[in-house]
Amino acid sequence: MGLSTNAPIILLPGMDGTGQLLKPLAERLSANRPTHIIAYPFDPYLDYDQLARFVGERLPRHRFVILGESFSGPIAIEIAATNPRVAGLILASSFARHPLPRWMSPLTWLLDARWMPSALMAAAIMGSATTPELRQRLQDVLCSLPPAVLRARAKDALRIDRRDRLRATTCPMLCMHGSADLLIGQREISDILAARPDCELCELDAPHMLLATHATAAAMVIDAFCERVAPVHD
Repeated sequence: MGLSTNAPIILLPGMDGTGQLLKPLAERLSANRPTHIIAYPFDPYLDYDQLARFVGERLPRHRFVILGESFSGPIAIEIAATNPRVAGLILASSFARHPLPRWMSPLTWLLDARWMPSALMAAAIMGSATTPELRQRLQDVLCSLPPAVLRARAKDALRIDRRDRLRATTCPMLCMHGSADLLIGQREISDILAARPDCELCELDAPHMLLATHATAAAMVIDAFCERVAPVHD
């Protein structure tokens, strides 16, 4: 990534790792500043520590804002804790500590988008905000992902705890949460605020995938945060 007078926004995708569902948001954000999605490889499979290194090798050489969606929150936290060029950290529908009980880890073998009903998946993570287009896009993205990778990422997410790394961050921080989120609840938000009491909290009337279902509203919140921590220069 080349030099720019405007601090870019780096978007880290959810569990699918493709970034396809973030493209509408990225288009809106790019109207004000450079916006980059870092997609993750399927082969070889990379765990959280490996993904943090993968992302770190692809970051700008100047100040930037980093956003971690859902699964990628712990990766964004690690980058913010170690990279002094991070101007701001955003966690969107995300967590510092695993969002579900660890006893559910063995159940991750059930995750296979090839047979899971698309309507059920869409309802769980998009709620009433889903549309036929979004549902189809979600199905296409998940079906492109090897089931073994999806299962491994889910298992990693259930074991992760980055609260200590979050306490090590010092940059301005924003936490975005959907009031209708069925996956991330108040425990996860409390964990984040306990580690970073100065974190700005923005709650939207939205489901888990608020960046996809409410891209315009999310972009406005993100733009306002970025303008405070890394103002755009003409």
